[in-house]
Amino acid sequence: MDKDLPRLYRRFRWFNMIWTVTSLGALAVAFVLVLVEIPRDGGWKSITVALLVLVQAGLYLRFIVYGGWPFPLRWIGAYFTFSLAIWLVEVWLAPQVWWLGFPYLGQMYGMLPLFPAFLGSLVVIAAMVWANLRLEFLTLSPLDLLGGLAGWTPMILFLLYINHLVQTSQRQGSLIEELRQAQQELEQARRRESELAVLRERERLARDLHDSLGHALVALSVQLEAIQRLYRVDPDRASIQVDEMKTLTRDSMDALRRSLAGLRAPGLGARSLRQALRELCQDFSQRTGLECSARLETCIEDLNLPLSETIWRVAQEALTNVEKHALARQVRVTLACQPQGVLLTIEDDGIGLPEGAESGAGHYGLRGMRERVTGLGGVLSLENIHPGTRVEARLPVFVPLKLAGE
Repeated sequence: MDKDLPRLYRRFRWFNMIWTVTSLGALAVAFVLVLVEIPRDGGWKSITVALLVLVQAGLYLRFIVYGGWPFPLRWIGAYFTFSLAIWLVEVWLAPQVWWLGFPYLGQMYGMLPLFPAFLGSLVVIAAMVWANLRLEFLTLSPLDLLGGLAGWTPMILFLLYINHLVQTSQRQGSLIEELRQAQQELEQARRRESELAVLRERERLARDLHDSLGHALVALSVQLEAIQRLYRVDPDRASIQVDEMKTLTRDSMDALRRSLAGLRAPGLGARSLRQALRELCQDFSQRTGLECSARLETCIEDLNLPLSETIWRVAQEALTNVEKHALARQVRVTLACQPQGVLLTIEDDGIGLPEGAESGAGHYGLRGMRERVTGLGGVLSLENIHPGTRVEARLPVFVPLKLAGE
């Protein structure tokens, strides 16, 4: 539909309508004039030309009026091939219809690239000159040639201008369509990344529950069986086991609260990345009693949503690991902008990572962090420092394309 076309295409709507009326009107006039000639000569030529004019009108209606703009090159190539061939036959049979070539000149320069339009116009002009020579309307005298050149020059310049406008419109329309497709692909990629983030959070929660609550329940079950056996033979040892079960139950409840807190975390929401990271550090300090400082550069406000969400989730997981395992006193969170991306650094002064921490059982959080970072084309590094651990996430910056005005 016309409303679905790029704006530059719609500019030619009235021009197309005027040219359609002119082309079909010229064919109608030619048809009437040929019909008038049939009683005079009674020959087959006039009847054939009249039928060919009707075929021309049918081709124009089929290919141009109902073909849809912009026209495919093969579509209009077929139209001009058949329609011009019919017109050349008409000119050969009845040179009086030579003037039907004028609409073809406008059509070719309005629909074809410049070079094919130029070649086609040479054919049309040559046929028109031949018909005028045959009708003795034109001679090959220098004066006639000079007058013809003076008459044709303004029209050719006007047609060249129309061709330039149409070709520019088509190129810009193609670029707009490519931008729309790129925008749709980026939007689909963003949705897929959001879905993957949800799945990763579910996997993380399942792993946390398995590692903490699952193991604790197994241990409690074993201890209950031991207490059941010891209760009659060694009450004191059974009482010690009960105390251990209480401690294990409290630790399991704390681990469950941490997992549920991570599940309830709404992500960035309407907050900026800077605000979310500062609140994350403040909550961490209040909950653990550890000193947590944040140094965040101002340029991070321009990061896109998937990148900001990943940075926040990685920082959240890193601080959770510090709380659970590091035995640290201080934590530093730094987010700096670099020429090719951003660098997130979390350092603590704890006991450091054990050997093979990421590949060992029970460290799914570290793997989840790496999956998040590598999923956006980044690099995650873990290293022990003296004292403590440094976690670095290097992420490239990418900005989704947006069409002008959107």
